Amino acid sequence: MEKQEQATAVEQQYLWAVGLDTEAFPPESLIGDRYRVISSQIVVDTDAYSLPELPLEFQTYVVSYLKLSRLSLHLPRPYGLLLIGEELNLSEVFLLENVPIDRQGKLCPTLAEAWAEASALRQINLLWQVLNLWQPLAEQNMARTLIDFKLVRVDGMWVRLLELQADVAAVHISQLGDIWVQWLDLAKPEIAEPIAEFFYSLGRGEYDINSAIAYLDQMTLKVVENQPLTVRIASASDVGQQREHNEDACYPDVKRQKRAEQADSLRDRLAVVCDGLGGHEGGEVASSLAIKTLEQQLKTLLQQAENDPDFSSQGFIAQLEMVARVVNNQIVAINDQQQRQAQQRMGTTLVMAVMPRPNGKMSNEVYVVHVGDSRLYCVTKDNLRQVTLDDDVATRETTLGYNFYAYSSQRIDGGALIQALGTRSSDMLVPRVQRFFIDEDCLLLLCSDGLSDFDRIEQIGDRYLLPVLSENKPLDRSCQDLIDQANELNGHDNITVALMRCRFAPIDPEEDQVGEDGIPATTSTAEEEADTEDIQPETEEQAGALARTSLDSQASDNIEPELMDIDSAKTEFAVPKQTNSAFIIILILVALILGSGLAAMQFPQVKDWVRQNLPVNLQKFVP
Repeated sequence: MEKQEQATAVEQQYLWAVGLDTEAFPPESLIGDRYRVISSQIVVDTDAYSLPELPLEFQTYVVSYLKLSRLSLHLPRPYGLLLIGEELNLSEVFLLENVPIDRQGKLCPTLAEAWAEASALRQINLLWQVLNLWQPLAEQNMARTLIDFKLVRVDGMWVRLLELQADVAAVHISQLGDIWVQWLDLAKPEIAEPIAEFFYSLGRGEYDINSAIAYLDQMTLKVVENQPLTVRIASASDVGQQREHNEDACYPDVKRQKRAEQADSLRDRLAVVCDGLGGHEGGEVASSLAIKTLEQQLKTLLQQAENDPDFSSQGFIAQLEMVARVVNNQIVAINDQQQRQAQQRMGTTLVMAVMPRPNGKMSNEVYVVHVGDSRLYCVTKDNLRQVTLDDDVATRETTLGYNFYAYSSQRIDGGALIQALGTRSSDMLVPRVQRFFIDEDCLLLLCSDGLSDFDRIEQIGDRYLLPVLSENKPLDRSCQDLIDQANELNGHDNITVALMRCRFAPIDPEEDQVGEDGIPATTSTAEEEADTEDIQPETEEQAGALARTSLDSQASDNIEPELMDIDSAKTEFAVPKQTNSAFIIILILVALILGSGLAAMQFPQVKDWVRQNLPVNLQKFVP
């Protein structure tokens, strides 16, 4: 019981009160008999289980917040809107959640403050994030926010905005150069010269957004060349407590956890989780086909990235989107062939983390491809951040500016998916690709909703995720612990996790050996090898043609329930099972009896020994 209470404890959520009169509401006072002031404009909701107050209509700036809330890694999200005072003298207090406030209720440092303490890699990364926020904020006339040093904060390796400010006059990215040039004296020596050139050129208006971002991309790659980066990946899956079949799938496959069993081009660079939809006769087919197709496609794509002298992030993103559509087309083809309609159509969610090596060089760049409600989280020593947003009705209603998320999520259909791979044609699919750089040791967690439902990740993160970084806890054991926790706290659905640990440290061969020895080896059959070594289609059309030649056999192999032992897919790799030695002896004896051992049985001494040592129920096979 104590363990359960610890796991379900909810961390305090701090809100930022825009427009609050701090003199009228000092610390410990209540706003509207509900929100307690901690300090300045930082408040907490004393009744978090009730919906916050909202007016009947939203002003334009509130709608801008809602539309930008998809940038949840960096921007606050509207929480409530209070009207305080008498009817003729009302003041508005706008409450924001997901704000840059630490666990102690203190504001995170400003970008200017964090710059001085940052490593060279982080200094570049922080500027890169600001530039990537410029365009979406400019579209909502909020770009002025980025030139207000009080509003741009740093939470670990993430740039996060405290609140938004509307553009009262024209703004240009050259203003960023004028501000940043003041920080040159604090730039790390290894980047001092190129960053100075960049700041002055930016201030002179010689860069647009895209070229400025590209310049920092190149700077990052040069810095990473001199820093060892080690990536290791493990995965696990479980049927859960209430389902009869496991419709999830993942890469690396749960039966191929040894690094030596994974393709060279994918090893330590790819993690995928798919959660199948459509029941036992559909979800399993969709998720397993998605993994197989992704594995084939990514082999080719990552090899091309290594050998492409003109590699660009925009081109790679476009190719990742195309790969998602290739998977979608294959599942759609099976649905159409089997005349599945509406809810009967099989499909799958997708969350995938890919780390390419442009021109064969190590990179700290992560691309996240996402469709549905499987999630990716990033864990560092400072914080745990959800990187993806679910493709559900509640998120759509919020990002369209229709309502606050707290209200949208209360809809009966709030958690219903608005898209998944395979349910509709590719021209209606919007795969979301996010890109970010890591500049410190971190852990990426990919998981199906069997683990993430009911905010379980936030509740168990300190206990089961941080030790992977702080104590070098083995990844296979961590995967199993997460599944155990999901079964204990949730258990209503299949559970699949993949962990991608990134460390700025040299490879530790001993660690790899321990990790691999902790997982039973599996022997690949010729058919399994063929599955992963097929001819790689270079275009979507070729992939579709290649898929159609084997869809019938794949579907028939996967859809028949009596041919599949779903429970055997449950992950039990953390503690290898010990084989009974007597059982091995019996197997050997049976093989002797049924094979060439028949000749030996002609000798009376052999026959008598076998009869004495063989179980009674097997003696009937002795000639």
